[in-house]
Amino acid sequence: VVQASLLFVPLLAMLATAQAIPAARDGGVLEWYMTLPLDRATAFRALWWPRLLAIGGPAALAVMLLGAAALGSGGAVAPGLWLSLAALLTGQAFCFAAIGMAIGAWSRSSEGALVRALLVWAACALLVDFVVLGLLLRWELSPFAVFALAGVNPMQAGRVGILASIDPEMGALGPVGTWAVITLGPGLTTLWGLGWPFLVGAAALQAGRWRFVRGDVL
Repeated sequence: VVQASLLFVPLLAMLATAQAIPAARDGGVLEWYMTLPLDRATAFRALWWPRLLAIGGPAALAVMLLGAAALGSGGAVAPGLWLSLAALLTGQAFCFAAIGMAIGAWSRSSEGALVRALLVWAACALLVDFVVLGLLLRWELSPFAVFALAGVNPMQAGRVGILASIDPEMGALGPVGTWAVITLGPGLTTLWGLGWPFLVGAAALQAGRWRFVRGDVL
């Protein structure tokens, strides 16, 4: 479930946002926005917030409902665990929705935005443990350099953060997660898994907003 969530939540987030601005341009919605007494930053927020809530809200709610179901069935549930899982999945939704908005702001067509979004998602999905080990063995790079390369991948950061919350004993973390837990400890690893995607998303969102406000989006 964790692995599937970390693949499909970013994919859905990017599909929901990457085409938002090009589709609004093609449909005349952006031109209509410009006729209203609104600045471009407000129009950008009008395109951004509904899509973020449509992806992040259900992802966090699903985790909380699973926790409530486990509690109702008599299972041992740590509330902090489910809260951290909900926050980590919300971070993934925010990060990749923001990347999608940035891609859409810099794309002139819906098709181009969709292709770029899928390429970014595929690259993040592929840059995980097996690829990291392949780089380590093929190029004989230092473990720190290879694991740092994987660590900048927000999808990998979220995966390791979630697994560190569930299994801090490193039973299912993989090489990157194991290295992170040994180096940072379970608490800081979870914090990295939450904080890094939010930082990447904030930077991408700012880039998309700058392009939308300053550039020619019509």
